[in-house]
Amino acid sequence: MTRTIDGATTAPLDQYAGIIADFRASMFQLKCASSERLVRLGISMAQLHILYTVQRSGEMTMSHLADVLNVSLSSATGLVDRIAERGYVERIRPPEDRRVVRIRLTDEGSRMLEEIDAISDELLRAVLGRLGRSQLAGVALAVSDLRAALEATTAINAPAGPLFDPPPTSHRVSTPSPRSRSTLGSLHTAGLELATQTPARKD
Repeated sequence: MTRTIDGATTAPLDQYAGIIADFRASMFQLKCASSERLVRLGISMAQLHILYTVQRSGEMTMSHLADVLNVSLSSATGLVDRIAERGYVERIRPPEDRRVVRIRLTDEGSRMLEEIDAISDELLRAVLGRLGRSQLAGVALAVSDLRAALEATTAINAPAGPLFDPPPTSHRVSTPSPRSRSTLGSLHTAGLELATQTPARKD
């Protein structure tokens, strides 16, 4: 059985179950492997999520960050406090309105993300090194198609409003290309919720 979404014919619904289960399992394993490495750096997944979120926006208010993370302002403040103490982000007050508190990534925070990207690259290279040339070609094509479909879907489904508007041009950070760095950040952004669920495949 197939169904049509926005004019595109999709695969049989039961085929999705296997793909989703494999994706969840892969994300879960990557999350576990990455977590072990992050522990050695003394940073949590929640803190890492904030760093990548701020990196993408360039600069954002605390209330905006809380909305993006879907947590209370006090919870977001607590998380930011801990990474600010380590010098990864800094708080600033715009001169036009000193009541507003914005946060942005510091040079030390950028270096931390570069180190994490290097760790992620090392892990993924080890994984990809187990595949043959034809398998790698298939993976490259599938990942490229999946990313394009994800971007198209999120662009269609994202509601209008400040939360989903792109950041100002002066602060925008471009989305990394499929073969660029920031691999770990892309994985966690796209699959963090799926990765936190224990995979249970249904054949």
